[in-house]
Amino acid sequence: MSYVIEAKGLSHCYSKGTNQQVYAVKDIDFSVEKGELIGIIGHTGSGKSTLISHFNGLLKPSSGQILVNGTDIWKDKETLHNSRFQVGLCFQYPEYQLFEETVFRDIAFGPKNMKLSENEIKERVLRAADYAGVKKEHLDKSPFDLSGGEKRRAAIAGVMAMEPEVIIFDEPAAGLDPKGRKDLIKLIRDYRERTGSAIIIVSHSMEDMASLADRIYVMNGGEIAMQGTVDEVYSQGEKLRSMGLNVPEITEIFASLRAKGIDVPANVYTVEQGTEILKKLMGRCSS
Repeated sequence: MSYVIEAKGLSHCYSKGTNQQVYAVKDIDFSVEKGELIGIIGHTGSGKSTLISHFNGLLKPSSGQILVNGTDIWKDKETLHNSRFQVGLCFQYPEYQLFEETVFRDIAFGPKNMKLSENEIKERVLRAADYAGVKKEHLDKSPFDLSGGEKRRAAIAGVMAMEPEVIIFDEPAAGLDPKGRKDLIKLIRDYRERTGSAIIIVSHSMEDMASLADRIYVMNGGEIAMQGTVDEVYSQGEKLRSMGLNVPEITEIFASLRAKGIDVPANVYTVEQGTEILKKLMGRCSS
């Protein structure tokens, strides 16, 4: 099978060779197919950020390989350089990375580094702005004149403008209110549908992952503790809790309803799912 990103036996050791040596990730096997949306969950310190920092060469493995489209990104300098355009990384609070005089120039920064023509750069900026919901009238403004949510969209557009085959989002909804979180989830879902890009999301929100991901990887102690579809992973509530994670609140509510003898499914992981089921249940009760 052809993977857009693959980790083989990936390990990363900090302070190697000292008495403070510690493995942040150890013997990781990880893969993403073209167009797939992967969720990575795990408690703080489980190795999530260290793992994703390898995918475009920010960190070099202590052992193992990172392959992009079957090629080891550390093969040579040119391959490593190109991998950073193939795999876009959108850090937590990306709005703090804005620095150019205008929003247009900030979004254009990546494409300029790709040595594209001025016409191609402009086309990519406008396309990415559209994907990310950046208003045209904001392109000539300073990014520092925008609201917090608008800054985040501009920063995300800067990654999208490189048109990578994979975009990695590290806690993309961090610090957003419920509406902002919902809007961002829709943005990511729409972008994937429009471009066919693969997406990796690191998140603490179990419900966000349930609504977005095709597959889930659960990290614990620097290793992959579980992996599978949302249903395969989330159905193991006790195991998740043993690793400091909780199933979504809506799942707990439906488990309580089942315990009271109400005929509802167990595999309910998002509020939207729960709302639809309760509507149907109420409709049966009233008829």
